[in-house]
Amino acid sequence: MAKQQRIYSHPTQKHVDLPKLDLLTLLFDSELSASQEETILHHNANNPSNSITKSQSRELTERIAHGLRTHYSIGSHGPNKDVVTVISYGQILVSSLLYGIIAAGGVYSAASPSSTVAELSRQVTIGKTNLIVCGSEHADVAAKAAKEAGLGSDRVLLLDSEPGNWSLKSLSGGIDVLGSQERLPWQRITDPQALKDSLIVILWSSGTTGLPKGVKLSHTNLVAETYITALSGRAWAAREMEKGTFVPKQHCTLAHLPISHIAGLFGYMIAPLYAGATVIWMRRYVWEDLLMYLKQYQITSWYTVPSIWLRIAKSPEITDHLRHLEGVSTGAAPMDGELMKNVNSKVGDGRGSALIGQTWGLSETTGAVTAMPKDQTDETGSISPILPGVELRLVDENYEDVDAETQEGELLVRSPLVTNGYFENEEATREAFHEGWFCSGDIGVIRGGKFYVVDRKKELLKYKGLQVAPAEIENLLIHHPRIKEAAVVGVPAPEDPGTDWPRAYVVANDVDQISEEEVKKFVAVQLAPYKQLRGGVAFVDEIPKNAIGKMLRRELRDRAKREMAVPKSRL
Repeated sequence: MAKQQRIYSHPTQKHVDLPKLDLLTLLFDSELSASQEETILHHNANNPSNSITKSQSRELTERIAHGLRTHYSIGSHGPNKDVVTVISYGQILVSSLLYGIIAAGGVYSAASPSSTVAELSRQVTIGKTNLIVCGSEHADVAAKAAKEAGLGSDRVLLLDSEPGNWSLKSLSGGIDVLGSQERLPWQRITDPQALKDSLIVILWSSGTTGLPKGVKLSHTNLVAETYITALSGRAWAAREMEKGTFVPKQHCTLAHLPISHIAGLFGYMIAPLYAGATVIWMRRYVWEDLLMYLKQYQITSWYTVPSIWLRIAKSPEITDHLRHLEGVSTGAAPMDGELMKNVNSKVGDGRGSALIGQTWGLSETTGAVTAMPKDQTDETGSISPILPGVELRLVDENYEDVDAETQEGELLVRSPLVTNGYFENEEATREAFHEGWFCSGDIGVIRGGKFYVVDRKKELLKYKGLQVAPAEIENLLIHHPRIKEAAVVGVPAPEDPGTDWPRAYVVANDVDQISEEEVKKFVAVQLAPYKQLRGGVAFVDEIPKNAIGKMLRRELRDRAKREMAVPKSRL
């Protein structure tokens, strides 16, 4: 007899009645959308006069849709088929491009801005793309990738958001998608099954442990994420209005993360339009520019990754740059309680006017499935409460539910937020699900009623049968006063099959002021004997990361294998 499942969900909103609308209708024509026609949705950080209102975005959406349908037949044979690959740094027209592709009936496939020619060509081929859109910095990469994939230069479009030169033209110069004022309205969809079965966005998994896979997102996925993540804030605003203490405010955020990741795509191109907020676009992340714009624009709502929060927490350059922040969050990797407290001392007034909250989710869950409610806080490193309409389980390797208060387990998710699977990859889709539950690959535990993620399933190390979480050692190391960043991977223990030795890669403030023995001792006095750095410590200039700031452990593991093959005297 099967054991009863332990299902965790929101305490009061286990299920949510989602709007039966397509994404564009929700954002542009629904009374649920807080933005007004004159609301400035986007502007350049280095030129605020170069901006787009909701009304302009609507027009651009329909003009792009018309141009794509007319010149490239996108959507002419029905929706969910024609894939358009987009590679660009942040620019104000990318949101209208996303909407325009969807409005034409196409599928927006997001390519990492750090892609090589080979990587982009592979994505174009696997994604069955016959049209590429790029920003100016990626014109050469896009042209070469198109050639490798058998596409002509007329199949590469250059998106230009510079003031006075908004355009979407082919590299060959013969096609101007925005050359006509004609517009193509999008198809309004209200049928729940059609919404669920649709395909409008493909996100490519980060590839930190292997080759990327195309995560399929539907209207239902993106509408659900938009609607559900806004529920807490809107409920708080309603309570404040009842008390007569609500003060309307035009919120703004600073776009600096890649738009190829769910955090950038959803956080800059979808959620702000629904919330009526303004996105201030950096072309790309540069630390000095980030600090300047945070202060110049008095940013009020901001999400960034733990690696950037770590730099903020350790940087003496940060003074009052974050004092206007009211909504602060992080995700993409675990953040421990000590770093959360350090961040909280630098945001808002530093006395609790703004407190950071963690989210947890993946591309496969359309982003966050947990988030901190507006009126709650936590500084223990938890991933925050479960969002409405989301169910979680923690299971062992046999998919049996664990006692999560005493035992770690893999987090499984069931929700309208979960993807329908991977593009043209039935095997990967089958492997990712178990009896209707999405297997996240993240290892979690419950402590005091709160959820914590301790590591990735594929990244856990084994030392003589005991599990070692690299994240635990990393979170300790980054609090050493002489360490900027650290990453830990496992190396095979000599003559002990099945045992890993943790090896640390450390970015030091000054490599002459710290030694391998000091780092090892720092870990030895604070962690159990089986968690020690038996694989050694290597000092590096930087930790390899992907475009969203996640560590590329695969590269470090390959490096460790090469280094550990060298005689120990030379390590």
